[in-house]
Amino acid sequence: MGEKRQKLIFVRHGETGWNSSFRFQGQTDVPLGEEGRRQSALLAERLSHVSFDRIYSSPLSRAFETASIISGRVLIPDGIIKMEGLSEMCFGRWEGLAPAEIQEKDPDLFHSWWKDPSSVTPPGGEPFHGLVSRAGAALRTILKDDDENILVVCHGGTIRAALTALLDVPPSAAWKVRVDNCSISIMDVHENWIMLRYMNDTIHLLAAPSPDFVIPVF
Repeated sequence: MGEKRQKLIFVRHGETGWNSSFRFQGQTDVPLGEEGRRQSALLAERLSHVSFDRIYSSPLSRAFETASIISGRVLIPDGIIKMEGLSEMCFGRWEGLAPAEIQEKDPDLFHSWWKDPSSVTPPGGEPFHGLVSRAGAALRTILKDDDENILVVCHGGTIRAALTALLDVPPSAAWKVRVDNCSISIMDVHENWIMLRYMNDTIHLLAAPSPDFVIPVF
């Protein structure tokens, strides 16, 4: 038998009203906005040329609706599989607040968090190492199967946790990586090593795919 080869295709959910107003969402179940649905449709068109073995999603509605829009353009044998471990990090009492509001409530703590989000836990929230642990466990479970092309629809924090858990990227460095709404990031997974193929690709949001213009995924 040949070496096991898999691809993890990470997608961050489409834009919500809280994204557009720069509010911390965390595990608050904020739905997609109209712009997020438009973004998801453009992404679905790009991904329609890829054969996926399975789709996993965070159970939060903004991720699951993004996954549902994508699944309307691709054939998935088992439907969308929700995994709690793929949920966004909990931001505790900061959820629903904009940065200026948090700075007013917790100025020193927010200043420290802004410098290095991986080392500071929001009041009542989840430490980043906790997210790394649960997201890493979920991804290792996903990779136990023999699926080759695996779509994972989740959140910016979860994708940064994946960088830390699977690629040994230092937590502070993972938070310096930009992860836009409806972006694609891909990891090539082999039996003994994992490599980042590319990160935060959003070209489909700038140049919509068409029958005569297919934007490659890999």
